[in-house]
Amino acid sequence: MSKYNRQEQGSMLVMAVVFSFIVILLGVAYLSFAINLHNSISGNIGDHKALYNALGATRIGVENHLSGHRQYGYQLFYRDRENRRNTDWFYPEIITGNQEDINYGTRNYVTILGYGKSDYEGQEKTRKAAIQFGYETYADYLYLSHRERDTIRHDDIRFWTPDTLDGKVHSNDTIRIEQFSDRPVFKKRVTTTMNYIDPPNNHARFDEGWGYRNPIYFPNQAQILRDNCGLWLGTAGTDSLIHIVLDGDLIRWRRCGIRNVNGADSIACLPTTISDMSVLTHPRSGVVFVIGKLWISSSRGRGDIMDGEFPERIPMHPGAYITQGFEGQLTIGSSDTMIITDNLVYKRSRPATGPFPYSVPPTMDSCSDVLGLVSEKCIMIHRQVRDTVYINAAMAAVSGSISVQDIYWHVTPNTHPSNRNPKVSLQIYGSLAQRNRGIVHTTWPCGEPYCERGFDEKDYHYDVRLKDYPPPYYLPTLDQEIIYMQVAQDDGGG
Repeated sequence: MSKYNRQEQGSMLVMAVVFSFIVILLGVAYLSFAINLHNSISGNIGDHKALYNALGATRIGVENHLSGHRQYGYQLFYRDRENRRNTDWFYPEIITGNQEDINYGTRNYVTILGYGKSDYEGQEKTRKAAIQFGYETYADYLYLSHRERDTIRHDDIRFWTPDTLDGKVHSNDTIRIEQFSDRPVFKKRVTTTMNYIDPPNNHARFDEGWGYRNPIYFPNQAQILRDNCGLWLGTAGTDSLIHIVLDGDLIRWRRCGIRNVNGADSIACLPTTISDMSVLTHPRSGVVFVIGKLWISSSRGRGDIMDGEFPERIPMHPGAYITQGFEGQLTIGSSDTMIITDNLVYKRSRPATGPFPYSVPPTMDSCSDVLGLVSEKCIMIHRQVRDTVYINAAMAAVSGSISVQDIYWHVTPNTHPSNRNPKVSLQIYGSLAQRNRGIVHTTWPCGEPYCERGFDEKDYHYDVRLKDYPPPYYLPTLDQEIIYMQVAQDDGGG
């Protein structure tokens, strides 16, 4: 073999080695590019999944706020079932306290931070989104009405000198002040759709002024509670009556009806005692709805006066049941009249003894109990309650009034003196909303003490916690408004 052939063969071998090296480099570069592209695409997919999880968390936060639920820490959204591994998590954080000035005062906003996390192909990504959620409920007002006129007697009902209201007040009607006792005190903003105070030259004290606002809608039924009800009780019968006693975080209940006993009709209940009632836990939605009439109480620390088989027959049942008071967050609705039969107080409200018995602490840390009562007709105080009654609740009568059971019993002098039924004090710590303002004290028709019925003293105190923590799915006064503030990568992201 010639010298030149050997050189050519050697050159070809070198070229082959060089080309092989180039191919290997190209392959490695391609593989590296492919891996980097794959990781980049996987990272982008993980980022977007985390972002969608964060956006979903904000909407879950809205639902949590409406229902009164709170979530602490991440929870699983969904998992990769094929590979049997968890991939996506969410966490809504609710921050309260924002306000916006509007033409009738302020509107509250809740800031909700949504955190989303995704583990996609081994890459963990976290993102967050933030929204402002504007939502006003009936519980934003201490006092709310559609009409300031009694529907039975057709009398205008007026505020007068003993009245002191320490929360927001609104009526779609004219606000009226008693002419000769015209010094009631309104400590918060007062609004009226009629934009008029009668009489205009009164001496009422409006600490934050008064003015106009658009009407607040009163529905014919509490549809939001029906839509989100987690526990239904009662029947559609005209005489359906359910008796509920709230005992800690339990719901004791039984059925009652009319029975003729010794020639007289009486309300009879089965089981015959409260201690033997059926027991239920609070539904997850936080909403109970009763079809028909409802008796309700939570007497805490004293025997419930409606214990026994025939609760309205005096004397009180011996060894009457004593509850712990209501505990938790719950809204109870009824399609017919709701009657409060005894004290209805929180487990964590203040002691019965002291300067402010059964009053409600101002923070959720001190008292996390919140109760809403909504009747599609009326809310009444039972005629057989003790002289002083304490109620811890946000109350709404969407098509009727908040009043006293026997307030319209028409008696005349010297005929039925036993029907005289005066009470001393009605103490409410919560809020009141009613389509038509109800009477809670009267000496009509005779104008004398022996015709007196109802409560001579009425102390209504706003539960300031209700502004940020209304009862679950409580009645809204305005359309919901959601404002997306920002969408950003979390500092702890990958």
